[in-house]
Amino acid sequence: MPPYQSHSIEGLAALIGVSARHLRETVDTFNAAAAGDAMRFDATRCDGLAAASELRPPKSNWARAITEPPFLAYPLVGAIAYTFGGLATNEKAEVLGERGPMPGLYAAGETTGHFYGTAPNAVAMLRALVFGQIAGREAVEFLHSR
Repeated sequence: MPPYQSHSIEGLAALIGVSARHLRETVDTFNAAAAGDAMRFDATRCDGLAAASELRPPKSNWARAITEPPFLAYPLVGAIAYTFGGLATNEKAEVLGERGPMPGLYAAGETTGHFYGTAPNAVAMLRALVFGQIAGREAVEFLHSR
């Protein structure tokens, strides 16, 4: 989505539905802390131009005062950035078919359906690690039982 733009901080605040006074205070606080030299800006490397230490969260690189229009605000939305599909599995990492678990077939990681049952966001790697270990243990037990 394109950014909201205005020639003033107060105009930008109106466009994005926030308090003009609070946005002005936030920008003024940041500008007072920014020590960056706009002539030295190079987005390809960390430049060490930090904002003063009282700024929270601290800004450790590319700190430049926000003084020249147009002023921009980018709309952000939450999104799910992993698979919707894949193989359905149970708590034993067994792949589930139409009639239940498929004997001897286990899955973990990105091949599994993250939305089978419930799954909290941002756990893809942890889920792969945990269910990978479970799948390995269950597969070994399955083979030993034969």
